[in-house]
Amino acid sequence: MEKNIILLFLLLFCPLYSFASFNDAVEQKTGWETLPRNRPFPILVADPREIRTALRKNSKDEIEADVGTYRSFVGWKGSVLKRESIVHFGLEGNGFFIMHHADARFPLVSSDGLIGLYLEAASDEWALQTRYTHISAHLSDDGIATGRTAIEYSREFFTAKLARHFASFGDSFIYAGYQYLTNTTPKDLPKHGGQIGFYSLLPWSCGKTNPYIGFDYKIRSAHEGSTWNATTGLALLSSQKNLGAPPIRFAFHYLKGHDPRGQFYGERIEKFSLGLELDL
Repeated sequence: MEKNIILLFLLLFCPLYSFASFNDAVEQKTGWETLPRNRPFPILVADPREIRTALRKNSKDEIEADVGTYRSFVGWKGSVLKRESIVHFGLEGNGFFIMHHADARFPLVSSDGLIGLYLEAASDEWALQTRYTHISAHLSDDGIATGRTAIEYSREFFTAKLARHFASFGDSFIYAGYQYLTNTTPKDLPKHGGQIGFYSLLPWSCGKTNPYIGFDYKIRSAHEGSTWNATTGLALLSSQKNLGAPPIRFAFHYLKGHDPRGQFYGERIEKFSLGLELDL
């Protein structure tokens, strides 16, 4: 695994052939703009905690629902070191819900809520993202009814990610990130974590539909546990440019490692999920 991490970091900085850029995702005039559309940093389609709206069925006979949104308050476009650059600052939020399938009902098992601020920048084939985020997790009625004891769970954390776009095969990017926990409940969790991954919109299409693949690996200590997620599916594109975030995806995921849900973060999990995902 250490060799794979080193390889991804090297790929971030090697001169890969590219004819597109992250700037293409944002249609913005030069200078300052309020409430600009889209985001300079790409949506990480393989990250199970990315901001999105989705509905999936998993192999544990559960329904997964994500309800998310974001808004850039202000954006700037101009030249930095003779390179066209874009910067956005905004607010984002997401709710992650797990519902148990019980006959014709879907009682809620757990819910995780996320809200935070982001500052992002893009310049040609490079993009940088910083986030300061709060997340809390709650065991809901059906989860308590199973006899499980709820725990206090909340945390605030700072995240920085760097992405490199290339187009030597399809429309793709790789990324690496670092996370620092500024506050946690339960206490005494390790402060540092990492993340690496890639996404590729493959160069085969049928009309506005393209297949894609992605991989995300969250690197944490043994106490909390690392988790990796692989995804593939079909992306339904539109005329609106939005690198890394096709508006609609028919998505298949395979997740293995520690459970990303806060109430179950200490437990190991392996599951498949299939459903519909929408990025804003």
